[in-house]
Amino acid sequence: MNKVILTAVFALIALFSKAQAVQDTSLIVNGVCGMCEEIIEKSAKLEGVSSAEWDKETLILSLKYDPSKVDLNKINNSIVKAGYDTEISTASDSAYYSLDPCCYYRDPNNAHKH
Repeated sequence: MNKVILTAVFALIALFSKAQAVQDTSLIVNGVCGMCEEIIEKSAKLEGVSSAEWDKETLILSLKYDPSKVDLNKINNSIVKAGYDTEISTASDSAYYSLDPCCYYRDPNNAHKH
């Protein structure tokens, strides 16, 4: 009887540990300023994303997320929909031009001036 209970406890621990698995990854996201940082991080923080931190100098968005709740493609699509190009896909012109002009990272005169 004790072996059955012990086996059940270990099975529950293994199941709980698997459900709590967090994926660490990074994604290059274009942007130029603090406002970009706020929008990029906000658009990446979908349900299942525990951390989204974008560095405007390196353009790297560091992510921690639960792949059982959200996948990288969904996070990427949310960022692109907000107007930001990623290493995976390009934002539509209408999404890009909906950004504040200080966030126009495609403009060579605007890039990294902030």
